[in-house]
Amino acid sequence: MDNKQLLTAVAEILWPDHQDLDCRQHGDAPGHICLPISTRADLHSVVETLSSRYGEPFGGTDRLPPLPLSGEVDWRYAWPFSNRWVAFGRSGQGEGAGPALMVALRSTPVTKQLPAETSWLERLIAVTGWTPRTAGQVDWAEVESRLGTPLPSDYKALIEAFGNGMFDGFHCVFMPDDVVKSAELEARLGQALWEPHPPFPASGGLMPWMSNEHEQTFHWITEGPDPDRWPVYVVGAEPEAGHRFDCTATEYLFRHLTDRLHPIPMPVHFRAHWFMDCSANGELDAAME
Repeated sequence: MDNKQLLTAVAEILWPDHQDLDCRQHGDAPGHICLPISTRADLHSVVETLSSRYGEPFGGTDRLPPLPLSGEVDWRYAWPFSNRWVAFGRSGQGEGAGPALMVALRSTPVTKQLPAETSWLERLIAVTGWTPRTAGQVDWAEVESRLGTPLPSDYKALIEAFGNGMFDGFHCVFMPDDVVKSAELEARLGQALWEPHPPFPASGGLMPWMSNEHEQTFHWITEGPDPDRWPVYVVGAEPEAGHRFDCTATEYLFRHLTDRLHPIPMPVHFRAHWFMDCSANGELDAAME
């Protein structure tokens, strides 16, 4: 199959996320499905194609999850999607070696068992099963100088833990440079959309920090001198008043993902949550050739 067909085949297994994964190849145990892939496939192209849809993969022994057939297949990459892994690697040895592609069950993290003192950021890491990777350091002093204000400490920790990406493939937390650019844009547009709140840098003005595919934008209300006490304000694409939430960004995001009775519900209730890494910093393993 070509790469377009491959994406279609993978997507049909990933969603809906409640169907059984019952592999029929060689009497394998349930919990995964192996997909046929040509030995003539361009392996780098396959990885790039999957990454274009599902983000940067987990890779390396310190980040790869436990996967079925690990004794038979040298798994190199894995992409999370709800309660599924898409895994790609190499099976066999010598002339009999070839590419291997699989969709497998992904364990669902249980956040109810976390200690009460667990921070909202730690809860987000737990519920997404995320393994923080070493990322480039953000010059927060430079960012805050451009904005003219400190930023909430939990937002800075969120960026340092996750980097650039999307929660559940839907919510995109702005990187610091995008916070600055979005705040500048909204300041130029003026107040019309979000009465009674003006845009930042007006006193108590709105500063955007996240958006999604439904054209909702998530702001801080920059009221008071302590950014760690700024509430969250959510607006849609239409010119009407938004919704205020007296909590931090990380608390809001965790509750939005996990609370089925949230006032602003997620459009789809996935069986598990994940972070889609859009950093585009990964390097393909030349040994796949």
